[in-house]
Amino acid sequence: MEKASGSEGGREMNEGTTHYAGCIQAGPKHYECALQEVGRLRNTITDLRVKLAAARQETEIQIFKAEKKPWVGLTDEQIKQCSYDADGFMIDREVAMRAVEAKLKEKNT
Repeated sequence: MEKASGSEGGREMNEGTTHYAGCIQAGPKHYECALQEVGRLRNTITDLRVKLAAARQETEIQIFKAEKKPWVGLTDEQIKQCSYDADGFMIDREVAMRAVEAKLKEKNT
């Protein structure tokens, strides 16, 4: 990269061109230069958007893997406890199913 001296208004030459900040105001000879710079910036933005999307996807995958826990079931004894009341009588099937569901949620959250 070639730099112009400070006495030339702080102009900086980029990649062998005559582009510098504000060169578009220097007239028609810098028009092509400015167009090339706009194209380069668009490409940079596109590349960064692709990299950002990939990073977001990788982060989501890592979060999913970190949050995933193995399923924990109930033992036969725990299922029996959900099926009988305190006096040892079998409770209604729907109530027992809800008790089993609640116990599974408790163990797996």
